[in-house]
Amino acid sequence: MRADGRSPEQLRRYTIEPGFIRASLGSALISAGRTRVICTANLEAKPPGWLKSGGWVTAEYSMLPGATRPRGRRDPGGRGKEIQRLIGRSLRAAVNLSALVDDAQAQPLSLIIDCDVIEADGGTRTASITGGYVALALAVASLRRQGRLQRSPLSGAVAAVSVGLVALGADAPPSPVLDLPYEEDSRAHADVNIVMRAGGGLIEVQGTAENGTFDRAELSRMLDLATAGCNQLFALQSDAIERGLASASGDAP
Repeated sequence: MRADGRSPEQLRRYTIEPGFIRASLGSALISAGRTRVICTANLEAKPPGWLKSGGWVTAEYSMLPGATRPRGRRDPGGRGKEIQRLIGRSLRAAVNLSALVDDAQAQPLSLIIDCDVIEADGGTRTASITGGYVALALAVASLRRQGRLQRSPLSGAVAAVSVGLVALGADAPPSPVLDLPYEEDSRAHADVNIVMRAGGGLIEVQGTAENGTFDRAELSRMLDLATAGCNQLFALQSDAIERGLASASGDAP
């Protein structure tokens, strides 16, 4: 039994509140247990100068100083920059960039996804990706309502979850578990973050043995757990996007 009472294959309690920041094109507040992240999606003033065709999607990630104990620093540092690159890579896999072009002005569009952690208890990068996709999808819908996109450039939902090898008792060997909070992450024998696209395609696998090694059978089991977890997250994303679209429709004049 895990410290929070979950079974090894069980996700934490997730909620996704779409439209959390009304000033943004798309937004969501995602909660994964006690981890909470505000995700917003907006247009950048102009696309990157090196972009010759199609559009672009990038991300920024930060953690409020009070999101952790003891207080953290406002500067994202090297870890934060690595995480935001992961978020950007992951969300670009959800977009046909050649179709992310303003139809009225024939200009490429550049979307930036901001992920701000307001409370951290493990899994902030995976929650950012999962919530970031909801914000991205709602931003695309906003651009379509504005007439800037005639068709959706989205190619499939993207979600992410952590898995790891954790000893669940004093004398128990480490075993695969899904969706690690900080208490498990801090003592895990292996820590793996899995990013997937709906339909089963892997986007990124970030895995590290923190204590010894792990074998292929253990990795396969962790991948199976992550696949099941992401399938649940895809359903939560779909529901959140539907609620966000319904709310936006109700706000329209």
